[in-house]
Amino acid sequence: MRYPTLRFVFDRKKTATKKHKASVQIEVLSERKRKYIGTGVKLYSDQWDERKKVINSMQMLELNRSLDEQIRIIQDWVNELIRKREPFDFERLDRFIKFSKKSESFIEFAERRLEERQDITESTKKTHRTFTESLRSFERITNFSDLTKENIILYDDWLHSKGYSQPTVHNYHKRMKRYINEAIRFELLDSNPYLGLHFDRGKHQIRKYLTEGELAQIMKAEIPSKTICQVRDLFVFQSYTGISYADLAKFDFEKDIKRLNGKMVIQDIRQKTEERYFIVLLSPAIEVLERYNFILPVISNQQYNLRLKIVSDYAKIDKKLTVHMARHTFATMCLNNGVRIENVSKMLGHSNIKTTQEYAKVLNSEVEKSFELLESKIKMGQI
Repeated sequence: MRYPTLRFVFDRKKTATKKHKASVQIEVLSERKRKYIGTGVKLYSDQWDERKKVINSMQMLELNRSLDEQIRIIQDWVNELIRKREPFDFERLDRFIKFSKKSESFIEFAERRLEERQDITESTKKTHRTFTESLRSFERITNFSDLTKENIILYDDWLHSKGYSQPTVHNYHKRMKRYINEAIRFELLDSNPYLGLHFDRGKHQIRKYLTEGELAQIMKAEIPSKTICQVRDLFVFQSYTGISYADLAKFDFEKDIKRLNGKMVIQDIRQKTEERYFIVLLSPAIEVLERYNFILPVISNQQYNLRLKIVSDYAKIDKKLTVHMARHTFATMCLNNGVRIENVSKMLGHSNIKTTQEYAKVLNSEVEKSFELLESKIKMGQI
């Protein structure tokens, strides 16, 4: 019986440069057939030596230990086949890799578990992918052996150096903890490196929104550019419906708007939370739809935000407009005009009313009205 040979292969596709990294893989060669197994190690072109393996890296010792361990695990398995006089084939190798999981780096483990999850939406998966991408950029946490208190503290410092707010940094830690806990359950880690560490949750910034007067300025602004007008109309439509960009982009207004009790309504499921939402179209939103024969000129989120800067210039609004500000504007407009918070939550498709309550914190106009009511009663001698 013939058994495979193993070796490390760096930059198999010849893409590495001093500014672009490429992967180190384990090549399994058997009877002229090859299989390449990822190690989770990525290096620049000047960081690999065929004899010494990883060079010119601050993590050289750790990465070389990891590579040696990964190839040792597979070689031990091959040796066991030889000892038992059992045949080798690539299907058997795939099963060993799948069930051992010990050849995976921590990042690869997190990425695989993320794609295997069925309990979260695609938009939530995108936020988790941002987390794994951050680990690849950070470079100090790649393998399970890298999960130390020191590296986690350095990761926290690195996140702050990127200018992220404390709530955002806390969310990165929250995702890290999820995959660490899974790794412990799968017996890939012996202990939790977060034990004894504490990172503040932080406070979210006040949600920014437009006043009704500012929204009116945008609607009345003279805009000579057709494409910028279209962006203005999209923003106005969102401001009078509360619909998120992700739901706006996927909804077919021409086919899926329903008529209920003489009104046009939207009933759908939010892409982000998979919660149902219900919107009765107000007249400004209907006017926008009719202007485009119910086929809105939706553009990419990035281009939308870029062009909103031009809209704010034409409207003379001294605020940085963003796509999500339209949703905030709708929520605060509803609450300012007496719509019950439970109904606003249903309109927005929030999974938890606490999310909607965040909007209520900024409604100083309602507080002002309450003080005016008290003052009038005092003057009338009722208090």
